[in-house]
Amino acid sequence: MASPTATADLDRDARPRTEGFGQLVRKALKPLASLRLTVALFGMSIVLVFCGTLAQVDNGLWTVVSDYFRWWYVWIPFQLFVRFGQVFFFLPKTMTVPGSFPFPGGWTLGGLLLLNLVAAHAVRFKFTWKRAGILLIHAGLIVLMLGELITGLFQVEARMVIAAREAVNFTDETHAVELAVTDPAGDETTVVPGSRLKAGAVIHNDLLPFDVQVAEYDKNSNLVGLDQGEADTPETFTSTRGVRFKLVHQAEGAGVGEQHDDVPAGRFTFRKKGSDEDLGTRTLSLWFSPNVTQRLPVYQFAPQQVAVDGKTYTVELRYRRAYKPYTIQLVEFRHDKYVGTDTPKNYSSRVRLIDPSRGEDREVLIRMNEPLRYQGETFYQSAFLPGDTGTVLQVVRNPGVWMPYASCLLVSLGMIAHFGLNLITFLGKRAAS
Repeated sequence: MASPTATADLDRDARPRTEGFGQLVRKALKPLASLRLTVALFGMSIVLVFCGTLAQVDNGLWTVVSDYFRWWYVWIPFQLFVRFGQVFFFLPKTMTVPGSFPFPGGWTLGGLLLLNLVAAHAVRFKFTWKRAGILLIHAGLIVLMLGELITGLFQVEARMVIAAREAVNFTDETHAVELAVTDPAGDETTVVPGSRLKAGAVIHNDLLPFDVQVAEYDKNSNLVGLDQGEADTPETFTSTRGVRFKLVHQAEGAGVGEQHDDVPAGRFTFRKKGSDEDLGTRTLSLWFSPNVTQRLPVYQFAPQQVAVDGKTYTVELRYRRAYKPYTIQLVEFRHDKYVGTDTPKNYSSRVRLIDPSRGEDREVLIRMNEPLRYQGETFYQSAFLPGDTGTVLQVVRNPGVWMPYASCLLVSLGMIAHFGLNLITFLGKRAAS
C-alpha cells in the first residue's frame, strides 16, 4: 500500500505541465532559426545583387541602390535577363520581353537575416567560453547589418557652395531634386519633391499659386549646341550669353569614373488653379547650378518666370535644400600650385562659422584631410568654383559611420578567440597523448 506522500507525488506528476515563457519564446522562434531559411535568404541575396548589377546598365547607381537595396521590395524587369543574354549569349539585340516580377528588397532580406541570426542564438546556442569566438563573430555581423540600416535611413551627402565673401545657411543634397516656386517678394518658397516629378503627372496643392503639369522629365540630360540656322523647338533655349542650346535625354550616370552628377531637366506646363487656362510651358534644368560642373562662367540658365493674378513667380529646378541653424561665410579660398607647374599643392577654405543659438562665431581653416566637424556633420574641401571665385564643401552626416569599424573589430577578435581556444585545446590534447 502506497503511503499518502507517495500518492500525492503521483497525482502531482500526472497533472499536465505548463510551459514557461522562455520555452514559448524559443518554440515561436524555432522556424526563424532554421538553417534552411539561412541558406534560402543567402541565395535570394545573391540573386538580388546579380539583378541590381544588371540594372545599372539602364539606371544610375543611386537609383539602383534606392530601388533594389534600400527598400522593402523591388519589381525586377524580365528585360534584365534578356540584356544579360544579349551580352553573353548572342540573343538578338532587338529582342524585348515586357513585364516584371516582385522580389524582396535589401531591407527585407537583411531584416530577415538579422532575425534568423538572433533566433538561432536564442534557440540553439548556449554561452560557453569555448563558443565566445563564435558569439563575437555573430555580434560583429549584427552590428554590420544594423550599421547599413542606419546609414540607409539617416546618411546625408550634400554640398555647400559658397562664393567669395558670401554667407550660406543651406546645403544641396545632390542625389535629390525639387521644383521650387518663389513668390514676388522672395521671402516664401514652395517646393515640390522630386519624387512627384514624373512625366504626365499633374500637381495640385493649396500652397502653390498654380497647378503644374509635368510634360517631360529626365533624370539626366545633356547639352547640344544648335547651329545658327537650326529652328527652335520646345527643348531649346538661349543662354544669357546668347548661345543657343538643346537639352536631350541621357542615360543616368553609373557613379564611377570622371562623370559629373546627373543633371535633371524637364518641361513643365503651368495652369491657373482649378481651370485649364494655360500660363505657359517652361524648360527647367540643373545644368547651370554652381553644383553641376565648372561650366558656370560659360553659360547661365536664365531664371524662369510665370505670371498669374497680377503676380510674377520665379520657378526653378534645383537640388533639394536643407536649411541649417548656422551660417558659414567664405573668408578666403586658396588654390596654391607648385612653382612653375599647374600641379595643385593646396586647396583650403578659411570660413567663418556663425551660430547664434550656440554662441559660435569663429574662423576655421578647412583643407584636404582636415575637415570641419560641427553638429554631427563633417565639411570636407571638395572642389572650387571656376577662377577660384568660391569653394565647394562636401557635407556628410552619417550617424552609423563608426559601426563598420566596430563590426570589423568584433569579427577580428572573434576569429582570434575562436581559433586561439581551439589551438589551445588541440595542443593540450596532443601534450596529454
